[in-house]
Amino acid sequence: MRPVRLEMNGFASFRGETTVDFDRADYFALVGPTGSGKSTVIDAMVFALFGSAPRWGRTNAVQYALAPTTARATVRLVFDVGSERYRVAREVRRTGRTIQQKMATLERLDDPASLSATTDQVEVLASEVRDVTPEVEKLLGL
Repeated sequence: MRPVRLEMNGFASFRGETTVDFDRADYFALVGPTGSGKSTVIDAMVFALFGSAPRWGRTNAVQYALAPTTARATVRLVFDVGSERYRVAREVRRTGRTIQQKMATLERLDDPASLSATTDQVEVLASEVRDVTPEVEKLLGL
């Protein structure tokens, strides 16, 4: 699995829209001072793929995905497996005191060079929160 592009909005410490572009990087390093969001970038990639992050303590923990002052967080990861390109997206919402994952999708992009595709240019592999993680695990072999 090779990350291509990570988009976050309202995710943990990234309250605003943030994009991390790995597209032309053969290698990358996340560097910066303590508290600059390096671990949160990794959390966002793992959350996009698996619906939680190990450092959050529980496999069903999603409350840490949501920035404290927002009611909605989205994460989208475009990644390659072999010669195929995929996009996984998740959304978390706060309703009152409840924080839940409201949406998740896993798609295969028809054009492996594309970073964005319309609905007629993708094959939807999973479109329910409960189905995305098992499909990602099967795809990645993890």
